[in-house]
Amino acid sequence: MEKTERVRYVQDENTRAELILCEHSAISYPLHSHVSVLTAGMVLEGAVILAARHGARRYEKEEVFGIPPYTPHSLQADGRYTLLSLCVRKEGALPSRAGLEKLLSDGLGIQAGQAASAPLLDCLDSLRALPQPEAGDPSIEWLKRQLERYPEARFSIDEMAHTAFVSKYHLIRRFRQAVGLTPHQFQMQNRVRKAQRLLSGTGTITEAALTAGFCDQSHFIRLFERYVGLTPSAYRTSCTRLRTVTPEQG
Repeated sequence: MEKTERVRYVQDENTRAELILCEHSAISYPLHSHVSVLTAGMVLEGAVILAARHGARRYEKEEVFGIPPYTPHSLQADGRYTLLSLCVRKEGALPSRAGLEKLLSDGLGIQAGQAASAPLLDCLDSLRALPQPEAGDPSIEWLKRQLERYPEARFSIDEMAHTAFVSKYHLIRRFRQAVGLTPHQFQMQNRVRKAQRLLSGTGTITEAALTAGFCDQSHFIRLFERYVGLTPSAYRTSCTRLRTVTPEQG
C-alpha cells in the first residue's frame, strides 16, 4: 500500500521553536533563506538534495544538515522522502536543550523524539557556535532589515534604489551578492513567512494575504504554494500549537 504524503508543522509557544515533518513527500523548495532562524534537518526516509552557495549534496536516511540564518539554499526531492526539520529563532534567549527535547517528544512521540534529539540538537549547537558574519554595506543591511521587518510595505525597486543612493541595477547586483537573493525574492519570501505566522493563528486566508502585503488573492496562493509546498488552507490545517513545560519549570 502506498504511503500517504503528509506535512505537519508543530509550533511550540514556550521555546518559540518549530518542528516540520514532511512524510513521504515529493515537495521541492526553490531558492530561499531562513531569516533569523537556525535550522537542523534530518532525513528519516529516502533522500533529498540540498543546494547552497558552495554546491549541492545528497542527504540520505539518518544524515543531518544545518542551515545558518540568511543562507540561500534550495531543497530538491530525490524520489519520496521523510524529512524532519527543527527551526529555532536566533534572536533573544535560545531555548534550552531540555525544552527542545520535550518539544521533539511531544511532537513526534517519545521513541521517535528521543531517536532524533541528539543528532538534531548537536547540529543546532554547532550552528550556535558559528562566528557572527561581519556587517556588510550599511545601505544593504538597512534595506535587508526593512524588508525583513516590514515585508508588506510597498517598496518598489526604484524606491529601494533611491533610498540606497544607487541605480536600481546596481542595487539588485549588490543585494544579491550580499544576501544571495534579489530584493524582490527576499521581500516575497518574507511576505509568505508573515502569512504563515498569521495562518498558524486565527487569521483567515484573506486577512493573512492582505496583512502580508498581497492584493491579488490568486497571486498570493500561487506564491505561498511555491515556497511552502502547500496551499494556505492546507498549511493552516497542518499546524499544531504546543506549550511545553521544561523540567526546570516543573
